[in-house]
Amino acid sequence: MSRRTLQSGLLVLAALALATLARSRGGGIPTAAEFLGLEVGQDGVLASYDEIASYWKAVDARSDRITVLDLGETTMGRRYLMAVITSPENQRRLEEFRRINGRLYDPRLTSEEEARSLIARGRTIVAVQMGIHSDEVGAPQLSLELAHRFATDDTPWMRQVLDETIILLSPSHNPDGTQLVAEWHRRTIGTPYYGGPLPFLYHPYAGHDNNRDWYMFTQKESRMTVGQIWNAWHPQISHDLHQMEPDGARIFVPPYVEPVNPNIDPLLRAQTSALGSHVAAELRARGKTGVLTDAIYDLWTPARAYVEYHGGVRMLSEVASARLAAPVTLTRSALRRGVGYDAARVSSNFPAPWPGGPWRLRDIMEYHRAALDALLDHAARNRESWLTGFWHVNRNAVGLTAGATPPKPFAIVVPTDQRDPSAAYEMLRVLQIGDVEVHRARSPFLAGGVRYPAGTHAILMAQPAGAFARTLTMAQPYPDLHEYPGGPPRRPYDATAHTLPLLMGVRVALVADPFEADLEPVPLPIVPGRGRAPERAAPAYAFAHDSAGIRATIRLARAGMRLAWARRAVRVEAGTLPAGTIVVPDQAGVRELLADVAEDLPVTVHALPGAGSDHLAVDLPRIGLYKSHLAAVDEGWTRWIFDEWGMPFTTVENAALRNGTPLASRFDAIVLPEQSPAAIVNGIAAGQAPPEYVGGIGEQGVAALRTFVEDGGTLVALGEASKLPVERFGLPGVTLAGSAGADDPYGPGSILRTRVDVDHPIAYGSTRQGVAWFENSPAFRVSGAARAIVRYPVEGSPLLSGLLLGGGSLKGAAAVVDVPLGRGRVVLFGVRPQYRAQTWATFGLFFNALFYSTTTPPGPSSLLPDRP
Repeated sequence: MSRRTLQSGLLVLAALALATLARSRGGGIPTAAEFLGLEVGQDGVLASYDEIASYWKAVDARSDRITVLDLGETTMGRRYLMAVITSPENQRRLEEFRRINGRLYDPRLTSEEEARSLIARGRTIVAVQMGIHSDEVGAPQLSLELAHRFATDDTPWMRQVLDETIILLSPSHNPDGTQLVAEWHRRTIGTPYYGGPLPFLYHPYAGHDNNRDWYMFTQKESRMTVGQIWNAWHPQISHDLHQMEPDGARIFVPPYVEPVNPNIDPLLRAQTSALGSHVAAELRARGKTGVLTDAIYDLWTPARAYVEYHGGVRMLSEVASARLAAPVTLTRSALRRGVGYDAARVSSNFPAPWPGGPWRLRDIMEYHRAALDALLDHAARNRESWLTGFWHVNRNAVGLTAGATPPKPFAIVVPTDQRDPSAAYEMLRVLQIGDVEVHRARSPFLAGGVRYPAGTHAILMAQPAGAFARTLTMAQPYPDLHEYPGGPPRRPYDATAHTLPLLMGVRVALVADPFEADLEPVPLPIVPGRGRAPERAAPAYAFAHDSAGIRATIRLARAGMRLAWARRAVRVEAGTLPAGTIVVPDQAGVRELLADVAEDLPVTVHALPGAGSDHLAVDLPRIGLYKSHLAAVDEGWTRWIFDEWGMPFTTVENAALRNGTPLASRFDAIVLPEQSPAAIVNGIAAGQAPPEYVGGIGEQGVAALRTFVEDGGTLVALGEASKLPVERFGLPGVTLAGSAGADDPYGPGSILRTRVDVDHPIAYGSTRQGVAWFENSPAFRVSGAARAIVRYPVEGSPLLSGLLLGGGSLKGAAAVVDVPLGRGRVVLFGVRPQYRAQTWATFGLFFNALFYSTTTPPGPSSLLPDRP
């Protein structure tokens, strides 16, 4: 369908919808079912995002209680909507209430007397996120009924809720995914594979990880939620409506299971548990069975609990799923055990198990509705208590509470002499997006016994977002918890580490004690200084092999410029650049392009007296990125990094690997993202998806990948996918480390210390002491021609942040390996070098492996002749 046809169709739909609105009830507000012509909430019925958005807009046009705001464009070009819901009087004073909340959020601006007045006048701000995970369909469908109810219900209870609260409701945090899933539902309803695995990521890049992006903020939807909802309004309560597996509890609400991140204020912890307990009690009072608390979900990572580090409470409700919009039927005996409970047995945190039976979309919606009602009731009836607690938490954060210990450390200092300046600026920008105040020194200062020059950045911990700053800049010692004494480790719900300086390769100093410095606030977004390029022509040019240098390399290669990696140190005017320095000979248009690059990136370009000859010439690699129909989130993140960094690639699906087409003539490198070998080879089982999506690469694909390598290609395998060439190619000199024994490591998302062979071209730009993202990752023992590029240390624990149990089998094992095979090579990344687009410290290894696929075998290669 063309864009013009689509727009015309939407205009017709809007006109028909408005006509329906005008006719309904003599100009009143129709129900969503009347407006859309759908039996909303019934078996087999799903409204799409476009339909949901059209109804919310139509209600906005007729209701003085609802204002729908357009926050911007989503990844696929839809509009991200947020409804502001409150009484007509409050609607007229929204900006006043937003300013009141901002003053309470930052007690440095407000005296205690003023705060009491603001608390008396303010409103409880409640943010509601729906449809974060798009196959969790109940909440966006419920939003249609809530729109009508908020607009028309005139009971005393609703009037109190609207008078005392301001509700910021997102009908879908992921509009693209809500639309894609609804379209898939309509395509597959009534078929044998309805409700089976989706053959696509429902967030185009992040898939299920879109709510794991709330501290790196890579995606448009994340930035809109954080920037225009949480940071703009500073809600006291943020309610995330999710769904979980169908064969457990019917609903989870807090209290959360241990551990709770120590940077979360104790009062917030108590408020979270109190609110969750109130909601649970109300659900039980309404006759809802299967209500669970204090199990499954923890409160550790800021990726899923942003507001808990910004003065607010995160209320998570997880309701049991159906099969999209189709019912499921479960006997009591089919209900399973989970972390902290048994769905078939009574316990103190699960007093009334669900007896089993049919479970429908309507049930999901009703449980969500009951939980939201209870939450809003608490927020409205306890308005002053919520605002007072918010004020006290933020007074603690900024260090104004009498008798309280000042926040520690006093500051995080980010020195100017970073190995990778681009990564340092990106880290500071990420913190700023997270509402963290960043300062820059106007003049030199002394802190922690170290003298820092003007231009040094400092993050003072006494600020409203200080808890967020601490948890992202300091190492995480995750507690060693077990299911029972002597039993297996309790599985964390998500990753255990999130230390940005380690993940991004940025050097910081934690300064414990106060210091004096002439600091100025840095406005968002922080902008790195411009690079420098020579004003006069030279025989060749050189620049550092860091993040900005890799981006510059991609731009130069895309423009057809000849370039190389120096195999020895390069002398420049200011000193010496190490092996791996990027060298560009003089050629037509190169000076102008280098000047443009230095304008956009913090790249210092040095003039060289000659190009030299001891280099590895590199070219723009022809990359094939494997994409399974058993959709892998790691593929989405890899695709995002390629798009963001400007690296061209071609998606390679199963058919291209099974059909026998020679791959080496099309690609220099093929990337297998993190996915198990079984999932890659077998894919979706027959009967679970339409025939075109069934199966994986099969034995033909395995053979095709091996032939590709033997014919001169480079296979880059990430995470679990690295097991495939080890197990199926019989790679010479490589075996998997460990044997599922007691000494094998348990590290469910941790940052480990490594040793890097910086003389290998794939490690150019790295430091000898490195880091790796470890998520129960494969490791290798190597011999013969196989070469370990990254190893775990032989002595001591490699743990830097998070949790690692066991780990004896890691000692001296390889994390990244280069294995020659035929005329090509396999590069095994047991670790995830591009994990969730967060691991900037190892991006270089990944990009280098791709560029390395274009090099000739090691040896001198001239840069001077033009390409044929």
